[in-house]
Amino acid sequence: MKLEDLNIPDPIISAIRKTGVEALNPPQVAAVKHGLLEGKNLVVASPTASGKTLIAELAIIKKFLANEKSVYLVPLKALASEKYDDMQEKYKSIGMRIALSTSDFDNQEEWLGNYDLVILSNEKMDSLLRRNAKWINDIRLIVIDEIHMLNDVSRGPTLEVVLTKLMNITNSQVLALSATIKNSDEMAKWLKAKLVESDYRPIKLSRGVLYPEQDNYTVEFADKKYKIDQKYDGEIAACIDTLNKGKQALVFVGTRRSAESAAEKISKQINKLLSNDDKMALKPLAEEIESVLSNPTRQCRRLANIVKEGVAFHHAGLIAKQRKLIEDAFKAGVIKFIVATPTLSFGVNLPAFRVLIRDVKRFDSSYYGSYFIPNFEVCQMMGRAGRPKYDSEGEAILLAKSVREAQDLKERYIDGDIEPIYSKLSTEQALRMHTLALIASESVRTKSELKTFFSQTFFAHQYKDMEEVMNKVEKILEELRSYSFIQYGDDEKFLGDFRPAFSLTADIKLKATRIGKRVAELYVDPLSAKLIIDNIDANNDLGYLTVINQCMEMRPTLRVKKGDDLAPGKMGIKIPDVWDMEYEDFLSAFKTSLLLKDWTNEIGEDKLLEKYDVAPGELYNKTLNAEWMVYSARELAFLLNKKEIANKLNKLRIRIKYGVKEELLELVMLRTIGRARARLLFTNKIRTISGVKAAKKEKLESILGKKIAQNIIDEVTQDREEKFRRIKNKG
Repeated sequence: MKLEDLNIPDPIISAIRKTGVEALNPPQVAAVKHGLLEGKNLVVASPTASGKTLIAELAIIKKFLANEKSVYLVPLKALASEKYDDMQEKYKSIGMRIALSTSDFDNQEEWLGNYDLVILSNEKMDSLLRRNAKWINDIRLIVIDEIHMLNDVSRGPTLEVVLTKLMNITNSQVLALSATIKNSDEMAKWLKAKLVESDYRPIKLSRGVLYPEQDNYTVEFADKKYKIDQKYDGEIAACIDTLNKGKQALVFVGTRRSAESAAEKISKQINKLLSNDDKMALKPLAEEIESVLSNPTRQCRRLANIVKEGVAFHHAGLIAKQRKLIEDAFKAGVIKFIVATPTLSFGVNLPAFRVLIRDVKRFDSSYYGSYFIPNFEVCQMMGRAGRPKYDSEGEAILLAKSVREAQDLKERYIDGDIEPIYSKLSTEQALRMHTLALIASESVRTKSELKTFFSQTFFAHQYKDMEEVMNKVEKILEELRSYSFIQYGDDEKFLGDFRPAFSLTADIKLKATRIGKRVAELYVDPLSAKLIIDNIDANNDLGYLTVINQCMEMRPTLRVKKGDDLAPGKMGIKIPDVWDMEYEDFLSAFKTSLLLKDWTNEIGEDKLLEKYDVAPGELYNKTLNAEWMVYSARELAFLLNKKEIANKLNKLRIRIKYGVKEELLELVMLRTIGRARARLLFTNKIRTISGVKAAKKEKLESILGKKIAQNIIDEVTQDREEKFRRIKNKG
């Protein structure tokens, strides 16, 4: 089907053509024939790189031409940013207004109502629904990317509740995009959608195994077999063979440590094969990656040294800028190999000629050992092989240590079935959070309405029996009531009375209390909020940090190791007895609190890595979560009429955000001043914003350099002029 057959304006056809698309491929044609442009609900299940994004874009364009709003939901922030950049590049020229929002869960974001397309993380959409953002009623198209994430125990319940809510309150077309899954027909029935299922892939994908055999490695696919030199370990031998073909590869391993060590091993052999031009291009890249932090850590230096040899590791321990530099360099062909943890397979689009999968087992203490990762996850990794516009074929290879293991891997992951997707809504934490949110947002007002809502979920559709969920909901309602987060009926006297005031078998009114509504808006687990409230009178910052680190939102906390010197002192909080089962978890939370305390005492990332084995990216995520939880604690303290405590918590929140001692709080309020520059100013006796204003330009330049000094002067001058204008207008 040609683009001209779609009955859309020429400027839009031109915008699509710029991406290299001249005609629709089979799944795209099928989507159009199934009513994509007539507003029909669709579930599109097809392999990676089969053109699902263009299907979404066609639906978005159709709504844009009708002056109707679309939302595009994704599971990861990085994926949201990538989609935003791509859409802006394609469609800004035709007048489409596109917005991105993935953070700040305590804001209605009413400004988003002015945009034609809003790209959101699933959690951000949930937050907006809890706050009853007015523009949500205007949505006419809901695109759900990676809908198979319903199967994820941590993210799936939120996506499921979000979709159920949106289908209830909007008159929207639903377009769900998914990799090939076993029960896509079941998902389509739940969404009242037509199923578009295809095995089309523009780049042929050969899936096979590598195993040692005599003096060589054998690489075996269904339709071909060849040998490569066995001089090195499997992943190194396969990488050398890839480079000799003039290609790139992604190597998937199980852990961050494995990613770093494997990347280092590969780099030592690959560097001999790089051209001088390659080495010249890699040197400045390595320097930029190393200097991202003002004080490079051991990890930064290790990564930079590996990058010089054309290889990189990629995991959540890197900071965002380093990951972006690596991804861009790989797309440009400068970096030849990325060794990554499996999370990369669900993130940004990084195709390669080859995907090498070394580790197919994952350790989990709840399993008392290791288990084979799901077939679906392996398929996601394999789907990264084959670069459109560059390759006519991609290769996905499982690395085996023996012929026997190769046969097992082939049976499990190549010939085996992909697992079906199952709802994870019945987990207690998910039900607790979403039950309170439904009541607080007044999406439900009675117990029967609550049951009706849950009966519309994917869980109810799959299992046809609401008894399991409603039995848990009954207990959760009592739990929320005992916390004084909800009340039954209209009688305020029952607030705080832990005895049931009504029979839960009867239909009763449900209403959130003031503090219960705020807990739902803050997007924290009610159990976490109760823990914070019970310990709101902690003695010091370390006490508050230890409280929030015991909350589910801060997991995983740091593992306690033999030889750790952990001696919790008096903090004004409840500490389990040493023989209690909870004591080990408490110590992990306490150790994480010591990390955050050191961060707020201006200990550098390099020293924190040495002391706690916490990489900069991991540290950033922990400080981001801690800042949010302390903000939530502040809000709860304010509602409890503890304003002095609220002020202390606000001070702690800002210190966590910037990683500074209290004396630098005023200086870091300046936009261009971080912890290092603030400390430089303070050391040079410039200790307040007034001091910055009064300082001579020459002195600021000698401390911070000309460019930064001028930026600060401009900022404080503008602030002063703005303040003068406000006073003048008021007068």
